[in-house]
Amino acid sequence: MVHFQQIALSNGLFLGEILLASSRLNAQSLPMVLKIREQIEAWRHDPLLVAVLVRGEGERAFCAGGDIRALYHAMSKPEFLHEGDDFFRHEYDLCRELHRYPKPVIAWGNGIVMGGGWGIFAAASHRIVTESSVLAMPEVSIGLFPDVGASFWLQQLEGKIGRLLALTGSRLNAADALAFGAAEFALSGNSFESLLSVLQELPWSGIGARDAELASGALAALSAAWPCPLPESVWLPLADEVEAMCAGDDLLAICERIQNYQGDAPALRLAAELQAAGSPTSIYLTWEMALRAQSLSYDEVVEMEWLGARNCLRHGDFHEGVRAKLIDRDDQPRWSPKELALVTFADIECFFKPA
Repeated sequence: MVHFQQIALSNGLFLGEILLASSRLNAQSLPMVLKIREQIEAWRHDPLLVAVLVRGEGERAFCAGGDIRALYHAMSKPEFLHEGDDFFRHEYDLCRELHRYPKPVIAWGNGIVMGGGWGIFAAASHRIVTESSVLAMPEVSIGLFPDVGASFWLQQLEGKIGRLLALTGSRLNAADALAFGAAEFALSGNSFESLLSVLQELPWSGIGARDAELASGALAALSAAWPCPLPESVWLPLADEVEAMCAGDDLLAICERIQNYQGDAPALRLAAELQAAGSPTSIYLTWEMALRAQSLSYDEVVEMEWLGARNCLRHGDFHEGVRAKLIDRDDQPRWSPKELALVTFADIECFFKPA
């Protein structure tokens, strides 16, 4: 489900709130995505609506991604494949619309921000984390690839952390999100109502660019005035190691360095485990998506990912990965091929052709 409301501002204008709400950590379903697209299109043309605020219901999650169980159902019978196609098409288009929205989009990234949830968060113009925020794109663990524009925006993070996150599914905490550019502001998780009160009193103009600057100034001031009890950064002390580990253009060499890590950093040990357990085809596909994205516009990246997602629904490891992780929960996926060295460029090239 998703709920909308228009919050009255002190000057007679309105702030539009999108509340993501589902029992599965606010995961997105196709009906939810369609409703959001319809609502933001109406708000786009409303001169009294000055900005959009997106948050998740409850304290556990902003949004844990898409409804993967529904996608498994769509993959299980050919006659339902179109449902998976429709979900990816509209999910990607929603992120694209938010990315270029003419009014400020403020994302309250409390709790879990993963998969398609990070897609919405990344597309927002103003991204707020709290002490409980956890960001990840864990798609290689289920036979997919970091999507919703992540082939583009993960690579925009500082250093090589985006490459590591994409190839392993490792996580960022709130301090890391700020340090590496995944978020701009940090506020305490219990300060949302106070934030809302401040937003209601701002002198909004109804002019997108001016209101974006207004929101940035206000959020920066609040972040300074209301210190957030951030956890210690996990990845900042390891930035040089990550840079060396993920350097170069040889995927096999990079993955070998990750999996052969012998140091004492728990995060890098976990990264090695995650990659070893991930789909070899997904790892290669993720790499190729990121390479191609370097020469594409944001819109072109979304179209490339849409083609890749449609093909993942039809062949590859996606169905098997979801089965092992979420359906049977045996955590024993039967990847094909079983090793990265056995995946060929021809295997990957087919994901970029019409499904």
